[in-house]
Amino acid sequence: MQTLRQELTDRDREIAGKDEESERDKQTLRQELTRKEAEVTRAEETIRREQQQIQEMRQRETELVQAKDREIALQQQLGEKEQQIQEMRQRETELVQATDREIALLQGEKSQQSASYTCQVSGPGLTSATVNQPTHVLVQLTDSSGRPHSPPLNVTAQLELVSKATRTTTIWPWSKKQETLPNESHVSVAMTSPSQYEVSYTPVSRGQHKLHVQVNDREINSSPFAVTMYPDPRQLGHPVRTVTGLNLPYGIVFNSHQEMIVSEYLGHRVSIFDIRGQKIRTFGSHGGNPDKMKLPAGIATDDTDNIYVSSWHKLQKFTSSGELIKCIGQLGSEEGEFDVPRGVTLYDNQVYVCDRDNHRIQVFDLDLNFVRSIGSRGKGRGDFDAPLDVTFDTAGNMYIAEFSNGRVQVMDTSGQFIRVFGQEGEGKLHGPSGLHIADNYVYVSDYSGHCIVVYETSGQFVTSFGRRGQEEGEFPFCITSCAGGFIHVC
Repeated sequence: MQTLRQELTDRDREIAGKDEESERDKQTLRQELTRKEAEVTRAEETIRREQQQIQEMRQRETELVQAKDREIALQQQLGEKEQQIQEMRQRETELVQATDREIALLQGEKSQQSASYTCQVSGPGLTSATVNQPTHVLVQLTDSSGRPHSPPLNVTAQLELVSKATRTTTIWPWSKKQETLPNESHVSVAMTSPSQYEVSYTPVSRGQHKLHVQVNDREINSSPFAVTMYPDPRQLGHPVRTVTGLNLPYGIVFNSHQEMIVSEYLGHRVSIFDIRGQKIRTFGSHGGNPDKMKLPAGIATDDTDNIYVSSWHKLQKFTSSGELIKCIGQLGSEEGEFDVPRGVTLYDNQVYVCDRDNHRIQVFDLDLNFVRSIGSRGKGRGDFDAPLDVTFDTAGNMYIAEFSNGRVQVMDTSGQFIRVFGQEGEGKLHGPSGLHIADNYVYVSDYSGHCIVVYETSGQFVTSFGRRGQEEGEFPFCITSCAGGFIHVC
């Protein structure tokens, strides 16, 4: 019995142990099932995301296909437009060719009319003119046999402004502002004979112009012609301002800074003024030493603003600040000696000095080394009697004012005579002392006549202004310089 009970107990224990094991297996299975369910959930989520991505890719693919279709449609439209443009260009080319043929036909007709004409152009207005003064050019047209061309040809002309013309308005005697002037020159053409046409115009502004002359709308040979318009000297001579406090000013010149440099004859010094007319400085004092001055007269400057002064029997070179660089000369008639030197000017890197009482022009280099002498005393061509001033025109011709001969003599730089004027008739000079050339006109100060006399460079008298007196516009002695755009009279 006891054994049976023991077996039952053991069996119950065995059964209990199996139940516990079974429970553990169930628990393990439950955990495995939970894990598997989580994996399935994650797999389903991944599948959903992949399906969404596939859907988006299909949507983008659809959009790309649609864009490609639109691009193809646009390319087709572009091709159609290019074809239309090509057709338009073709039509344009055909029209141009047709126009060229018409022009060629018209030119052929005109050339048949004018192929054998000969043209000659002359007249005072062909190279220069004066503002507000009418001038003209004559155009002569003939056929090959010299007879008037038939039928008459169509002649036209225009005046073209090349350089800006300006009006100068005075603010101070040495400063000015400029404003552009209108170019309203009227040009007219009139047939004066069966073979001659007159081109007339009156310039309204100075400066460089081009005169175009056409026959049957074609420029003739040498057209356009270069024409220089000069100001009217008859409008000059109005006083601008008077500067006082100088002790007999003689020479005036301007440096590159537009400072006015004045030699004071009885002050034995040189005074320098700024653009407003205020005195900046002076240098020089009375004496016979090389750095001293006695009765300084002629004055000039070079490109570096060095100052050249003719003093008593000597020629001095100073820096712009008044420091002496070199002094040459003594009383005498040899090379480099002077007897009352007067006007000084620079041309082509040489210094020209009027040696008054030696009746000659002495020429030096910029270091004041003697180069040559021009002229001797006399009344003939190439002779001088008391030359007081010398200057040059743009062509390099030399103009000399002879006080005692009462004339202006023109020579080349080697001293060869060209012409003389001022000795007789209207514009007769009584004692020329100063010279300046501007705008194709020669301005001469007539010391004894107390006036400024204006000539063309050819020597033709133009006008004069001034009279004896002490008021504005009246000249007691009339030693003149023209610089900075104004006429300066001492």
